[in-house]
Amino acid sequence: MSGAAKEQHKQQRQKVLVVDDTRANIEILYKILQADYEVFFAKNGRDGLRVVQREIPDLILLDIMMPEMDGYQVCRELKADPATASIPVIFITAMGSEEDETKGLDCGAIDYLTKPISPPIVRARVRNHLELKRSRDLLEALGRELTEKNLELKRIAREDGLTSLANRRYFDEMLDAELKRAFRSRQFLSLILCDVDFFKRYNDHYGHVAGDECLKQIGAALRCTFQRAGDVTARYGGEEFAVILPETAPEKAAQLAEKLRLKMLDLALPHAASETIGVVSLSIGVVGSQVTTERNGQWFIDQADQALYLSKERGRNRVTEAKPGDVES
Repeated sequence: MSGAAKEQHKQQRQKVLVVDDTRANIEILYKILQADYEVFFAKNGRDGLRVVQREIPDLILLDIMMPEMDGYQVCRELKADPATASIPVIFITAMGSEEDETKGLDCGAIDYLTKPISPPIVRARVRNHLELKRSRDLLEALGRELTEKNLELKRIAREDGLTSLANRRYFDEMLDAELKRAFRSRQFLSLILCDVDFFKRYNDHYGHVAGDECLKQIGAALRCTFQRAGDVTARYGGEEFAVILPETAPEKAAQLAEKLRLKMLDLALPHAASETIGVVSLSIGVVGSQVTTERNGQWFIDQADQALYLSKERGRNRVTEAKPGDVES
C-alpha cells in the first residue's frame, strides 16, 4: 500500500479515545483496537477532554476511577457540551454493582466494560457502538441534507428564476400577510408598481438575451433600493415589478420610488428604441394607505396600477403617487 493510500485509509478509520490513568490498561486496549481503529489515549480526565476537542473521536473508552477528575465528571462535561454530547462513552471499571452502573448511565454513558478486560468483548462492544454511531451520523447527515433541499425548494418556489426577486405567487402571499398585519396594527402599507418603458421595442432592437440581462439589472436595482428586512421586491410579470413596503407612508414610498427611477437612469443602459430617453427608464405608480375593510389587496393593486397608467400617460420615466382626486375608485 502506497503512503497516500495508507493515509487515506487512516483518515477513513473511526477514532477511539482511551482515557485511563493506568498505562497497562491503555496498552492492552491499544493492542486490541489498533488494527481496526485509529486509537488515541490520555492518562487523566483533563487531558482526555483536550484530546476530545482536538480529535473529535467517534467513541470514548473511559475509566471511572482516576485521580483529580474521575470518569463521571469527564462524562458530564462531555454531555454538557453540544459539540461533544453525541460522542458515545463506554465506561471501563472494576466496579460492577448495579448502583455504579446506574450512576454511569445517568451521566450519559451508553455501556459498561468491566475489568479484567476481555478482548473479544471489547472488540464486539466497540464495533457495535461504532456501527450504531455511523448509522446515526448518516441519518443526521441525510436529515440535514433533506432540510437543506427543502429550504432550497421553498426558495425556488417563491423566487423568480431570472431576476432572483420574489415571484408573483410569493408576492401575492406576502401582500395578503402584510395587509392582515397592517390591518391589526393600523399602520400604513404602501405598494409600488413599475413598468419598463418601451420594453417590447428594447427586445426587438437588442434581442431577448439582452432583454433578460436588462431585467436582471433592474432586479439588482430594486434590491439595492429597498433593503429593509420587511420590504418585498417582486417580478410582477413580464417587464413589470412590484414592491411591498410595510409600515411606510405614501410620501416615503414615493421618495423611494423616485430613488429607484433615478438609479435606473444612473445605470445608463442604452435604449435606442425608446421615445422617452436614450436609456432604459421606468414608469412607476405608488399608493399608500392604512388598511381598511374596503382598502384591501385588490384596492391597493388597482390604485397602484392606475397611478402607473398615469405615469405612462404623462410621458413615462416618472413617478405618480395615487391621489384621491386622480385615481380613487
